[in-house]
Amino acid sequence: MKRILFGLILIIPFASLASGGWEIKTRYYNLYENPANARVETVSLANGYMRMDNGDLVTIFDIKKGEILYYNTANRTFWQGKPERFNAEVRAELEVMIEKELLGVEEDHREVMRKMYDEMLKSSFSDANNQDQFPRVFSVKSIGDGEKVSGFSTQSFRVFEDGQQLETIWIAAELPIANDFDFVGLSQFLNQLAKGAYAASFEASNEYFDLLKKGYPVKVEMTKADGYTYISDVAEAKKVKFPDSHFKVPKGYTARSLTQVGVWQGYL
Repeated sequence: MKRILFGLILIIPFASLASGGWEIKTRYYNLYENPANARVETVSLANGYMRMDNGDLVTIFDIKKGEILYYNTANRTFWQGKPERFNAEVRAELEVMIEKELLGVEEDHREVMRKMYDEMLKSSFSDANNQDQFPRVFSVKSIGDGEKVSGFSTQSFRVFEDGQQLETIWIAAELPIANDFDFVGLSQFLNQLAKGAYAASFEASNEYFDLLKKGYPVKVEMTKADGYTYISDVAEAKKVKFPDSHFKVPKGYTARSLTQVGVWQGYL
């Protein structure tokens, strides 16, 4: 969820909501991979709507309604609902998937794996609000002119979490997306999905919002605990006028569960 942008919908006729948006194509890969083989995700942004295209699965967030929509172009199914319903059904469906996975595990190891999965579910779907459990202190240091990313000139910054380097980020001033979209609205919506845990992330901090006032992050580089350096970079970003239908369920699609829509394919 780190690569997501939203704006709040203004109270204007719906026919004008889908105009004047942005389309952004981003690549995701690690330092040892050929960027040509990167996973590519296309994000569409328009006045409070966000649409993410990733293979057959399309994800749409509607900030004003506080709704999530998934639809699958291969089997023509969809799921639509509020964050509360999403969280409840995610847990229930994952529990079913886990039990199916455990059927193929030897009995001696089955209970050990079940306990491991149970701990993962408890940490991910705690009934308590997680907002204040993991306080973080972030700081940002400018390191001057950065490399060009897909033709965009950049300024580069190092981000620190509790004094330790978290990531390096390249900002393109020629992409003033923050003028069109409310990143605070993004943070509030994602925090509902994460039951408060998102509030501890850098992307929910004032330091991040201050960076976005300077331009759009066209490249992010982060080294994780596994030793791999993960990179996301923008391959293309442009202003686009979207039809109203771009943020709706296509006609002829059937409502199904998250699993049937294919949201969790490859999750376990």
